[in-house]
Amino acid sequence: MERLTIKAVSPESGRAMLAALSGFHAELLEAADGSEIVVTMDGDSEIVAVLNALERHVTERKSGPAQVELDGHSYVVHPKPEAG
Repeated sequence: MERLTIKAVSPESGRAMLAALSGFHAELLEAADGSEIVVTMDGDSEIVAVLNALERHVTERKSGPAQVELDGHSYVVHPKPEAG
C-alpha cells in the first residue's frame, strides 16, 4: 500500500480536493497548522489514477499547483497547460 499526502492551503481547499478524490480511499486530516488529504493506494495503476484526478482538479480550480508527497519524495502537480 502506498500513501500520497496532499497539502491543502485551507480547510475549504482540502474539502474540495477530498471531493475530487471521492472515488479513492482518501481522508482529510485537519490540524491547527494546516490540512492534508491522505490517499491510500494499491499499485501503480491506482497511483496514476489518483494523480490524474488530482491534475484534473488542479486544472479546473485554476488557483495554482498542489504539493504532494509520495514515498518520502515531494512533488508539485501543476495545472494541465491549455492547448493552443
